[in-house]
Amino acid sequence: MIRILIVLVVAAVAAYFTNPKSEAYETKARDTLQAAAQEDLEQLDVGGVIGNSAAQLSDGEYETFYLASRYSLPSAADARVQCYGAFTFVTCSRTPQT
Repeated sequence: MIRILIVLVVAAVAAYFTNPKSEAYETKARDTLQAAAQEDLEQLDVGGVIGNSAAQLSDGEYETFYLASRYSLPSAADARVQCYGAFTFVTCSRTPQT
């Protein structure tokens, strides 16, 4: 039992110190937005192209949960891209727009 507790504490400390910073998210989020804008352009979705291009000009919103973090571009309320990360790994995905 004590070994499991020690492993969990070590994993939590490692997660805290390897939590990605906002700079790690910016490039990945902008690349995801660029790909989304390109996909919208190929599908002739003018609104999507304009929205994604405008979102690239804004700053994202970074939230840390100490062991993991989230980055939303352009903001958490109207995110076109959501990124999550932990242990220096970052993954981004496009959010569906209504």
